[in-house]
Amino acid sequence: MARRSSPSTLPAAGRRAVPDPDALQALLGALLPENKNQAERERAFKALLALAARRPDLLLPRWDELTRMLRRCGAFTKWPAIYLIAALLPADRRRRFDRSFAAYFNLLDDEAVSVAAHTARLAARVVAARPDLEPRVTRRLLALDRTHFDPDRRDLVKSYALEAMGTYVESTRSRRAIRRFAEGMLASSSPRAVRTARAFLKKYAGAAD
Repeated sequence: MARRSSPSTLPAAGRRAVPDPDALQALLGALLPENKNQAERERAFKALLALAARRPDLLLPRWDELTRMLRRCGAFTKWPAIYLIAALLPADRRRRFDRSFAAYFNLLDDEAVSVAAHTARLAARVVAARPDLEPRVTRRLLALDRTHFDPDRRDLVKSYALEAMGTYVESTRSRRAIRRFAEGMLASSSPRAVRTARAFLKKYAGAAD
Protein backbone atom coordinates (compact mmCIF):
# COMPACT_ATOMS: atom_id res chain seq x y z
CA MET A 1 0.00 0.00 0.00
CA ALA A 2 1.32 3.46 -0.86
CA ARG A 3 2.65 5.36 2.15
CA ARG A 4 0.75 8.55 2.88
CA SER A 5 2.25 11.56 4.62
CA SER A 6 0.56 14.35 6.48
CA PRO A 7 -0.14 17.31 4.19
CA SER A 8 1.98 19.43 6.54
CA THR A 9 5.11 17.58 5.38
CA LEU A 10 4.57 18.65 1.76
CA PRO A 11 5.65 21.90 0.07
CA ALA A 12 2.94 24.56 0.09
CA ALA A 13 2.00 23.94 -3.54
CA GLY A 14 1.77 20.23 -2.85
CA ARG A 15 -0.46 20.80 0.19
CA ARG A 16 -2.89 22.77 -1.96
CA ALA A 17 -2.99 19.94 -4.50
CA VAL A 18 -4.03 17.29 -1.95
CA PRO A 19 -7.68 18.39 -1.69
CA ASP A 20 -7.89 20.33 -4.97
CA PRO A 21 -7.66 18.55 -8.36
CA ASP A 22 -7.44 21.93 -10.10
CA ALA A 23 -4.34 22.81 -8.09
CA LEU A 24 -2.79 19.48 -9.05
CA GLN A 25 -3.58 20.11 -12.70
CA ALA A 26 -2.00 23.55 -12.44
CA LEU A 27 1.22 21.98 -11.15
CA LEU A 28 1.29 19.54 -14.06
CA GLY A 29 0.51 22.32 -16.50
CA ALA A 30 3.43 24.35 -15.19
CA LEU A 31 5.80 21.69 -16.58
CA LEU A 32 4.55 22.01 -20.15
CA PRO A 33 6.61 23.76 -22.84
CA GLU A 34 4.17 26.66 -23.02
CA ASN A 35 5.25 27.81 -19.56
CA LYS A 36 8.48 29.82 -19.89
CA ASN A 37 8.67 30.80 -16.20
CA GLN A 38 11.62 28.75 -14.96
CA ALA A 39 11.08 29.54 -11.28
CA GLU A 40 7.45 28.46 -11.52
CA ARG A 41 8.45 25.26 -13.31
CA GLU A 42 10.98 24.41 -10.61
CA ARG A 43 8.49 25.02 -7.80
CA ALA A 44 5.92 22.84 -9.54
CA PHE A 45 8.43 20.05 -10.12
CA LYS A 46 9.55 20.04 -6.47
CA ALA A 47 5.95 19.93 -5.28
CA LEU A 48 5.05 17.12 -7.68
CA LEU A 49 8.14 15.11 -6.76
CA ALA A 50 7.17 15.35 -3.10
CA LEU A 51 3.65 14.24 -3.97
CA ALA A 52 4.99 11.31 -6.01
CA ALA A 53 6.98 10.11 -3.02
CA ARG A 54 4.43 10.80 -0.28
CA ARG A 55 1.02 10.74 -1.97
CA PRO A 56 1.48 8.68 -5.14
CA ASP A 57 -2.24 7.90 -5.09
CA LEU A 58 -2.85 11.47 -6.28
CA LEU A 59 -0.50 11.29 -9.24
CA LEU A 60 -0.97 7.72 -10.44
CA PRO A 61 -4.31 8.60 -12.12
CA ARG A 62 -2.35 11.20 -14.14
CA TRP A 63 0.05 8.60 -15.49
CA ASP A 64 -0.98 9.09 -19.11
CA GLU A 65 -0.32 12.83 -18.83
CA LEU A 66 3.19 12.12 -17.60
CA THR A 67 3.78 9.64 -20.40
CA ARG A 68 2.67 12.22 -22.97
CA MET A 69 5.30 14.57 -21.55
CA LEU A 70 7.98 12.07 -22.54
CA ARG A 71 7.06 12.68 -26.17
CA ARG A 72 6.84 16.46 -26.00
CA CYS A 73 9.58 18.64 -27.43
CA GLY A 74 12.03 20.13 -24.99
CA ALA A 75 14.24 18.78 -22.25
CA PHE A 76 12.57 21.03 -19.68
CA THR A 77 9.38 19.02 -20.02
CA LYS A 78 10.91 15.57 -20.45
CA TRP A 79 13.31 15.43 -17.55
CA PRO A 80 10.73 16.28 -14.85
CA ALA A 81 8.49 13.58 -16.31
CA ILE A 82 11.16 10.88 -16.14
CA TYR A 83 11.84 11.70 -12.50
CA LEU A 84 8.16 11.73 -11.58
CA ILE A 85 7.53 8.40 -13.29
CA ALA A 86 10.56 6.86 -11.57
CA ALA A 87 9.30 8.14 -8.22
CA LEU A 88 5.86 6.62 -8.82
CA LEU A 89 7.14 3.17 -9.80
CA PRO A 90 7.16 1.67 -6.28
CA ALA A 91 3.43 2.44 -6.03
CA ASP A 92 2.55 1.38 -9.58
CA ARG A 93 0.69 -1.80 -8.65
CA ARG A 94 -1.19 -1.83 -11.95
CA ARG A 95 2.11 -1.89 -13.84
CA ARG A 96 1.28 1.12 -15.95
CA PHE A 97 4.98 1.42 -16.69
CA ASP A 98 4.80 -1.63 -18.95
CA ARG A 99 3.03 0.43 -21.60
CA SER A 100 5.34 3.42 -21.03
CA PHE A 101 8.60 1.46 -21.15
CA ALA A 102 9.43 2.19 -24.79
CA ALA A 103 8.64 5.91 -24.56
CA TYR A 104 10.71 6.16 -21.39
CA PHE A 105 13.84 4.40 -22.59
CA ASN A 106 13.67 5.87 -26.08
CA LEU A 107 14.89 8.99 -24.32
CA LEU A 108 18.32 7.35 -24.11
CA ASP A 109 18.57 8.61 -27.69
CA ASP A 110 16.87 11.95 -27.09
CA GLU A 111 18.08 15.02 -28.93
CA ALA A 112 19.21 16.47 -25.57
CA VAL A 113 22.14 14.71 -23.93
CA SER A 114 20.92 15.88 -20.53
CA VAL A 115 17.67 13.96 -20.96
CA ALA A 116 19.53 10.85 -22.11
CA ALA A 117 21.92 11.04 -19.15
CA HIS A 118 19.11 11.45 -16.62
CA THR A 119 17.24 8.53 -18.19
CA ALA A 120 20.34 6.34 -17.92
CA ARG A 121 20.83 7.37 -14.31
CA LEU A 122 17.22 6.63 -13.38
CA ALA A 123 17.47 3.12 -14.83
CA ALA A 124 18.72 2.08 -11.39
CA ARG A 125 15.44 3.19 -9.82
CA VAL A 126 13.44 1.41 -12.49
CA VAL A 127 15.22 -1.87 -11.81
CA ALA A 128 14.94 -1.40 -8.03
CA ALA A 129 11.17 -0.98 -8.32
CA ARG A 130 10.67 -3.51 -11.12
CA PRO A 131 13.35 -6.24 -10.97
CA ASP A 132 11.41 -8.20 -13.59
CA LEU A 133 12.30 -5.51 -16.14
CA GLU A 134 16.04 -5.71 -15.48
CA PRO A 135 16.90 -7.73 -18.62
CA ARG A 136 15.04 -5.26 -20.86
CA VAL A 137 16.54 -2.25 -19.12
CA THR A 138 20.04 -3.70 -19.35
CA ARG A 139 19.66 -4.40 -23.06
CA ARG A 140 18.69 -0.79 -23.65
CA LEU A 141 21.66 0.49 -21.67
CA LEU A 142 24.13 -1.83 -23.34
CA ALA A 143 22.92 -0.60 -26.74
CA LEU A 144 23.93 3.01 -26.13
CA ASP A 145 26.62 2.81 -28.81
CA ARG A 146 23.77 2.87 -31.33
CA THR A 147 22.61 6.32 -30.26
CA HIS A 148 23.16 9.41 -32.40
CA PHE A 149 25.46 11.29 -30.04
CA ASP A 150 29.05 12.10 -30.85
CA PRO A 151 31.54 9.89 -28.95
CA ASP A 152 32.18 12.28 -26.04
CA ARG A 153 28.50 12.83 -25.29
CA ARG A 154 27.62 9.22 -25.87
CA ASP A 155 30.31 8.12 -23.41
CA LEU A 156 29.01 10.62 -20.87
CA VAL A 157 25.59 8.96 -21.08
CA LYS A 158 27.28 5.55 -20.87
CA SER A 159 28.97 6.58 -17.63
CA TYR A 160 25.57 7.16 -16.01
CA ALA A 161 24.34 3.88 -17.46
CA LEU A 162 27.31 2.04 -15.97
CA GLU A 163 26.64 3.58 -12.56
CA ALA A 164 23.04 2.42 -12.83
CA MET A 165 24.04 -1.12 -13.82
CA GLY A 166 26.53 -1.16 -10.97
CA THR A 167 23.61 -1.08 -8.54
CA TYR A 168 22.47 -4.50 -9.67
CA VAL A 169 25.44 -6.08 -11.47
CA GLU A 170 25.86 -8.76 -8.82
CA SER A 171 22.34 -10.07 -9.41
CA THR A 172 22.08 -9.89 -13.21
CA ARG A 173 22.85 -12.56 -15.77
CA SER A 174 24.46 -9.88 -17.93
CA ARG A 175 27.57 -9.47 -15.77
CA ARG A 176 30.00 -10.34 -18.57
CA ALA A 177 28.34 -7.96 -21.01
CA ILE A 178 28.36 -5.16 -18.45
CA ARG A 179 32.03 -5.75 -17.73
CA ARG A 180 32.81 -5.56 -21.46
CA PHE A 181 30.77 -2.36 -21.60
CA ALA A 182 32.94 -0.92 -18.83
CA GLU A 183 36.19 -2.07 -20.42
CA GLY A 184 35.21 -0.41 -23.67
CA MET A 185 34.94 2.92 -21.86
CA LEU A 186 38.56 2.91 -20.66
CA ALA A 187 39.77 4.43 -23.94
CA SER A 188 37.11 7.14 -23.95
CA SER A 189 38.05 10.79 -24.37
CA SER A 190 35.44 11.59 -21.71
CA PRO A 191 37.21 11.90 -18.34
CA ARG A 192 34.02 11.04 -16.48
CA ALA A 193 33.52 7.89 -18.53
CA VAL A 194 37.07 6.73 -17.83
CA ARG A 195 36.78 7.45 -14.09
CA THR A 196 33.47 5.64 -13.89
CA ALA A 197 34.77 2.61 -15.78
CA ARG A 198 37.90 2.36 -13.65
CA ALA A 199 35.91 2.62 -10.44
CA PHE A 200 33.45 -0.01 -11.65
CA LEU A 201 36.14 -2.47 -12.72
CA LYS A 202 38.01 -2.02 -9.46
CA LYS A 203 34.90 -2.53 -7.35
CA TYR A 204 33.51 -5.42 -9.36
CA ALA A 205 36.71 -7.19 -10.35
CA GLY A 206 34.87 -10.51 -10.28
CA ALA A 207 31.72 -9.31 -11.98
CA ALA A 208 32.21 -11.61 -14.97
CA ASP A 209 32.63 -14.73 -12.85
